[in-house]
Amino acid sequence: MGVRILASLTAVLGAAGLTLACMIALVQGTIRAVSIDQIPLRVLAVTADFLFGSVLLLGCIYLATHLAVRIVGVGHAEFPPLPVDEYSSDVRSGDSAKI
Repeated sequence: MGVRILASLTAVLGAAGLTLACMIALVQGTIRAVSIDQIPLRVLAVTADFLFGSVLLLGCIYLATHLAVRIVGVGHAEFPPLPVDEYSSDVRSGDSAKI
């Protein structure tokens, strides 16, 4: 049990640190991109910063979620059954009197 707690704490701190590092890099990149004097080059730099930043942040979210699922161990759990709606069977059979 202690190993799981240590792994969870490490995953949370690692994901938070990685996200913070990505945000600092994005802010510095944005500051440098908007300080470019030539307009076409500035538009290209801001667009590249936006795309690269989106990929970085999505990667951080994926990594944090993946680590959480691996640590908790619900990756191989059976999916719960869907709830049965009492009205859905009547509508499918053509009897709409109960609706």
